[in-house]
Amino acid sequence: MVIKKTTHFISRTAILLALAVLFQSLRLVMPMPALVDQYVVGSLVNLCLIVAAVIVGIEGGFIVAVLTPVIAFLQGVLPNPVLVPFVALGNAVIVSLVALLYGKNRYVAMAAGALSKFLVLYITVVHVAIPLFMPNTPPQAKELLSLKFSWPQLVTASIGGILALIILPILEGALKRT
Repeated sequence: MVIKKTTHFISRTAILLALAVLFQSLRLVMPMPALVDQYVVGSLVNLCLIVAAVIVGIEGGFIVAVLTPVIAFLQGVLPNPVLVPFVALGNAVIVSLVALLYGKNRYVAMAAGALSKFLVLYITVVHVAIPLFMPNTPPQAKELLSLKFSWPQLVTASIGGILALIILPILEGALKRT
């Protein structure tokens, strides 16, 4: 039974990570305007983070949460490696809250996760990473990064949560039958 649980954990985590990477890669194969790109890709990656939190728990969710910004940096999406740990932290926050609260109230879990991820990214990236660790970044690039890590994060996390509320009952039902 332990081997079966371990196999399920590894395979489900790997599938969710692969989906998140696939969604991140959409911007490489389907050119989209930057604003559209953030909302589409960001929402889909947040969906993967939330599904991971519910299906494989905090541990599996953390794996997806930490590896997605590393891969985003390697793909050239995150312009500076300094941003990787901050994005990983924001991802870990949404995973943690959803994993802990989903069983009690799924709507509260989605709202708390989205709001907390937004706040963590806004505070750590806009007010810490950019001014302290990226001082030589041109002012226009700082403004654009600050915008990308402010309210659009709340929007994409919320959309990911809404999509998860639609998909998770179906997915959970399918997993119970296996």
